[in-house]
Parts: sequence; structure tokens; C-alpha cells
Amino acid sequence: MAEAESTPELEDRISAEPAPDSGPTSARAERPTEPVEGWEPGLPPLRAVAPSAIGGAVVPLAVFYLVRSHVGSDAAALAIAGIPAALWVAVQWIRRRTIDPIGAIVLAGFVVGLSVSFALGGNAFVLKVRESAFTVFFGVGSLITARYGRRPLTFYLGRALSAGSDRQRIQLFDQLWEVPPARATFRIINLVWGFGLVFDATARVLLAANLSTKAFVGISPVIGFVFIGGMSLFTIWLTRRSRLRAPLIAEGDLPADGGSTLWWLRVYLAPEGVLVPESPPGG
Repeated sequence: MAEAESTPELEDRISAEPAPDSGPTSARAERPTEPVEGWEPGLPPLRAVAPSAIGGAVVPLAVFYLVRSHVGSDAAALAIAGIPAALWVAVQWIRRRTIDPIGAIVLAGFVVGLSVSFALGGNAFVLKVRESAFTVFFGVGSLITARYGRRPLTFYLGRALSAGSDRQRIQLFDQLWEVPPARATFRIINLVWGFGLVFDATARVLLAANLSTKAFVGISPVIGFVFIGGMSLFTIWLTRRSRLRAPLIAEGDLPADGGSTLWWLRVYLAPEGVLVPESPPGG
């Protein structure tokens, strides 16, 4: 999800050992090759994720309030409210023969939640927390890959949203991992989203257990916008900060390994006029 920090200045100034998972490569961080048809690897544009976000949150909320007075239970209204999101995913599949990750989560949450709810006799609580189950799953998965994964989970999500299934774009996006500041940026974002999604899911489950369905359906999107919106703003800020600060670091100031994640975070958070941390942690 990091934007393309790989600028000409960065290519000239950054010298680092190969990434642990990159195999034998040149010690110099290489800049990704020329963009494909104006596309550059990095943070996907807002228009790429907005339709799925609207279809997965705003539309179901409106549908629930429209149909609730015409059906016999909250569970039935929640089930009907999830249909537009599922239809949107189906339309995207018909048009593009692909499903974006957000759409896949929405569809899976709807199908699983609906199935479990009706298996329990129309349990509204299951339908209320169906998205939270996948949210916490993704959050925990991000934290696990931060420690044990070859690359963090959010790297693959960002690649899927930005590059899709285009092999050349995927290859260009993968080259970002060879650039030390970009690699650190991905890892920081992954941790923020991992913890943030777990907190988001926890808050929604607690609200679902203590609020009426009508009240929960009204406040749940607000909780989502606070957490998801906050993490998105942080992601945008960090990627822009990385692009601004990384090219200013002279080669002689870099640690031998290109800089740890914490070292680069200190660079990004340093006040204006201060580029290099006084005591670089971890080399």
C-alpha cells in the first residue's frame, strides 16, 4: 500500500543488502522499471476502492431501514440488506471476470453469516457480527504475517487492489519490496492495520451484543469509518512522508542493511530539518 518511493534520487543514494527473502541480488536498491500505460506501483486510487466501500456499507444500511418495517424480524431485514452488496460483487465478476479482495470479503461474510444465522433459527446477532468475524481474521492474519510471513498480508492486499491480475504490474509492484524505505513502510502499515482491524472488530461485537439491531445498524458504519478512515489517512500520510524523506537520506547515513523498520519510522517521524535519528536502533 505504499506509494512508489522508488525515485531516481533514491536509486542513486540507497545502497543496501538484499532483502531476506529476495535471494541473491545486487546490493543496490533498484528502481522499478517504467510504468505500464501510465500506471505506477503503489497506493491504489480512492476510486478503485470507493465502490466496494459504498456497496458494502452505505447501501446495506439504507436497505435495512427501508425494509425493516415490511418484514417480520431483524434477521430477515439484515439478510435482505446484504443482497445488494452480493449483487455488486456478481456484477463486477461478470464485467471483469475478477473479484477484488474487499468484494470477496463482503460476499463471503454475507454467505457465511446468512447460512449460520438461519441454521440457528434466524439469529440476528450472527448477521450483525458477520463482517467483524472476517475483519478480526484479517487483522490477526496481518499480525501473524508481520512476524512469520515472507511479506506482510497488507502487501498482498495492496498489490491485488493496485495491480489486479496483470502479471507485468504485479512484477513492478513486487520490485517495491527491494527498496528499504518501501519495505519498512509496508511493515509499518501492516502493523497499524492489523491492530486497528482487531480493535474495530472488538468494538463492533461489543456493540452488537449490547444494542438493538436498529441502533447497531446505525452506529456500526460510524465505527467502521472511524477505524478504517483513520487507518487510511495514516496510510496516505506515511506513504507521502516516505516519498518525501527517503530520497533525502545520503548513502553514507544509511545503516549497512538499508535500515530497519524502526529506523525508517524514526526518519519519517523526525522533525523538519532532522533527517537521520541520532541513535539508529537496530543498525
